[in-house]
Amino acid sequence: MTKGAKRALWIVLGCLLLTTVLFAPVFGAGMCVDAQDSANSYCREWQTSLIGLETTPWMWLALSAAAVVVALLVVRPFRANDSTPPESPLPGVDLT
Repeated sequence: MTKGAKRALWIVLGCLLLTTVLFAPVFGAGMCVDAQDSANSYCREWQTSLIGLETTPWMWLALSAAAVVVALLVVRPFRANDSTPPESPLPGVDLT
C-alpha cells in the first residue's frame, strides 16, 4: 500500500469515526404527555447519538457517505506524471 493510500485510508476512517460519534443513533428516548382530554395527550420517541444529538439511522448513513466522499475528494492522490496539485474542492483549502 502506498503512502498516499494509507493517508487516504486513515482520513476516511477518521471521518467515519467522527460521524459515528456525532450522528450514530445509540440511545433511545421518549416521553408521554397526558392531558385530561385524551385527544390532547401524545407520546414522542427519538434516538440520540453519544453526545446527545437527536438523529436517525438514515441521517447517520447519509452523513457518513457524504463525509467519505468529501474526504476522498480532499485526499485524492496526485497523478505521478502531473507535477501540479489538484484544485481543492473547498474554497481556501490548500492541498499541497
